[in-house]
This record gives sequence, C-alpha cells and structure tokens, in this order.
Amino acid sequence: MLKWAGWGYDPAGVKSTGSSECAVLCPACPQPSKNLPMIDTNFRLKRRIVSKDSVDPGLSRGCAYFVEETAYKTYLQTHSGIPQQHMFIPQHSEHAATGVETIDCARHNMKLPNGVGNLQKDKRYTNIDYLFFSTLRGCCIDTLNVSYNIACQWHKNLWERMSAMLLNLHLDHLATFVRFFVPKFYLPAHILKCQTKFSFNFSRNIGRTDGEAPECRCITSS
Repeated sequence: MLKWAGWGYDPAGVKSTGSSECAVLCPACPQPSKNLPMIDTNFRLKRRIVSKDSVDPGLSRGCAYFVEETAYKTYLQTHSGIPQQHMFIPQHSEHAATGVETIDCARHNMKLPNGVGNLQKDKRYTNIDYLFFSTLRGCCIDTLNVSYNIACQWHKNLWERMSAMLLNLHLDHLATFVRFFVPKFYLPAHILKCQTKFSFNFSRNIGRTDGEAPECRCITSS
C-alpha cells in the first residue's frame, strides 16, 4: 500500500506517512470546494474474537481509509458511559466487530480518507461522530451536504457532541453551509415532517443525488 501510494521510497521512511495520506481521493469530486459525504453501515462485515491488537495489530495505522485504531478505541472507551441514542442490533459476544461504518462520497461512491471503522456493539452515535469528523479533518470546504438514513435524529446536538472531541476533529460549522438529508429509499418510512425537511427533491443545488451510493457497495460486498 505504501509503495502504490508513493510513500514506499520516502527519504524520511514509511513511519513519516501521515494520517490518510495513502487514500485515493474521489477523482471526480471538486477538491476542496464541495463534497457530499454519506454515512452508512454494513452489518455483514463481522469479525470474531480470535486474537488481540497487541498480537495481531493493524498494518495501515490510519494511513488510508480505516481510521487509526488506537485513537478510535480510546475515544469510544472514554465516551462509553455517555447516554446516547442508538439503533438496536442483535448482540454477538463472540464478535470483536459487529459491522463496519463508512463515510462515502455520495456522487461517486468513493470511500473517504479515515472514514471507515469497525462497530463494537451496535450503531452508536459515538462511532459515527468520530468517523464523520475524522474524514473531514483538514478539509477546506464551504458547503457540506450530509446524507444519512437517520440524519433527522443524528444531527441533533451534533455540534455539542463535537465540542467534547479533540480540537483537531472540530469543524468550523459556523463558517460552513451544512445541510442534512435522508436517502430517498429510506425517506418514505419517515414521518411527514422528515419527508419535507430532509428531502433531496426539495433542496436547491443538490442535483439528482439519491443518497443511496453506499447501499450499492454494501450489496456487492455482502
């Protein structure tokens, strides 16, 4: 991976590779003026408890798409006692990971740098928050359109939850035009208020985006 990303022969050595520098940015999206990240989960990508990090550590160290695992798990542990809404998923004590959460480019279905991470229990806000702000770290954007099947609930108190995170994960939301949407397939199952407030169809400058790009990738990987 380091070789193909151009870091294999870095005079400073491979250890100088920074966070997400091995990831390939979506080639079709204008960088960095606009982007449209999407959030979704694949609960079929499970991993059983067969080892531990000290014996079988990850190799990427956050250099590409998966978030750096040590910092990610530390954040989850320190925020484990905070009351939060979450989606119920059947628990399996034999699994170290019960699924994978991803942040994608909604237009072109590209995984975003440092936007992929394992789920340990179910679909909790702490996991999603960390991955969302991690992939936006260092981005110079003035417009941010976010699509998520429970955006109507997840976006509530999002900036308050962000304030409890490390400063390098903060987004200047006051200087950024941020909108939240629900993907078109999921939207009819929501209440009428959501169907108007979070609809792609009723929003300007969004094109014909349907918000279902990650679902296509989940189907092929499952």
